Amino acid sequence: MVTPPFLVSAPGKVILFGEHAAVYGKPAIAAAISLRSYLLTTKHEPEFSELVTLEFPDIKFQYSWKIHSLPWDVVPKGSIDTVRPPSELNTTLVEALEHALVDVHIPLQRSAALAFLYLYICLCSPDMPGMTFSVRSTLPIGAGLGSSASVSVCLAAALCLVSGEVSPPEKKGDDDSDFNAANYAGIELIDAWAFLGERCIHGNPSGIDNAVASHGGAVMFQRMTKGNPNVRESMRSFPPLKLLLIDSRQPRRTAVQVANVATLLQNYPLVTEPILNGIHALTDEAYKLLQTPKENCDDAWEERLRELVRVNHGLLVALGVSHPKLEAIRMAADELEIGETKLTGAGGGGCAITLVKRGVDIDESRICGLIERLEGHGFEVFETSLGGVGAGCLLPTKSEAAEWEEWEEKLFSLHHLLGLGDREDIQKTVGVGSIDGWAFW
Repeated sequence: MVTPPFLVSAPGKVILFGEHAAVYGKPAIAAAISLRSYLLTTKHEPEFSELVTLEFPDIKFQYSWKIHSLPWDVVPKGSIDTVRPPSELNTTLVEALEHALVDVHIPLQRSAALAFLYLYICLCSPDMPGMTFSVRSTLPIGAGLGSSASVSVCLAAALCLVSGEVSPPEKKGDDDSDFNAANYAGIELIDAWAFLGERCIHGNPSGIDNAVASHGGAVMFQRMTKGNPNVRESMRSFPPLKLLLIDSRQPRRTAVQVANVATLLQNYPLVTEPILNGIHALTDEAYKLLQTPKENCDDAWEERLRELVRVNHGLLVALGVSHPKLEAIRMAADELEIGETKLTGAGGGGCAITLVKRGVDIDESRICGLIERLEGHGFEVFETSLGGVGAGCLLPTKSEAAEWEEWEEKLFSLHHLLGLGDREDIQKTVGVGSIDGWAFW
């Protein structure tokens, strides 16, 4: 059992290969990005010890519940296997939580609060001290980048730590691929609980988003039919790859794009099926590439990966799921020879990604020029990396009797975290890669 304060974090994701073909039982590959969510867990002052609080300023949400007023009787202690959680939601508990959410009306806030309360009741107990769980994110919300799964993994990790279901991750050696049985068991449990959080938010998610947010690297996922178990394979051996993530700021609805492809398949099966099969084939090829040991990922390896990015985008264009804004982004990157660009996700708007050439092959000023051009057209650009670490934890270094270091006092301060401004401030203050001491499951 870990005593607050502490921080946890989990990455967002992009769909790298296999969009739309995955709807028809073919594989897709998603990969972690370095944009992340962060969650700070702190104890309440004694006068507020009967309360549990969720703070999420990025969606303008803050709410406290009286711990003993929550429906603990629906899931008596010992009635849930916390080590092997079920894959289905307890509908009785979901219905019982409606009373606790009666004052929460905005859908985004309500789904986040439901996920939190569901996991809190399943993993904690009414005799635990009052705590605040404060979420900040460097991920755009609702842009198809796995922000909800990133938050769900943070919630699951924090609640598993305070309840003693998992231990903090053990530091790995210089080789990040070193296998650690305790870390693996911990992250598998966090992933399973995060999936239930995702079910609270989305109803019937595939599980790929929370898998990437938990494990990092990349994940190949294939939803099987006729009762066969889904396929999920993690890939964590390849090196981080420089990526530009561009939000077109063009609203889109996934259901519309999926329906359009279904119509195309119905009207022109002999044309559309080969396109979907082509996406399947290149996803298989990418899967083999991404399993390459890190020391063998040379320039030729990267060039083959970029070629697959280009081909995948062309096939998605043939399915009719691109958009003029996405094509403008791709053309701008092509003109400056930055790398290869494709839409990511459902298309019809949303985001594009550019897999950037290696530094020796490209001048940094060209990247800056592309960013300026895209931002000048109203797009939002994020410099990030592909395939980084998964869920992690940052604990204070001091013992109970020791004095706080000045930087540490600020790092684990609730008011300081909530007062941070933009994504850059969050990353600079608590971010993975900016602050020493982070360890990963």
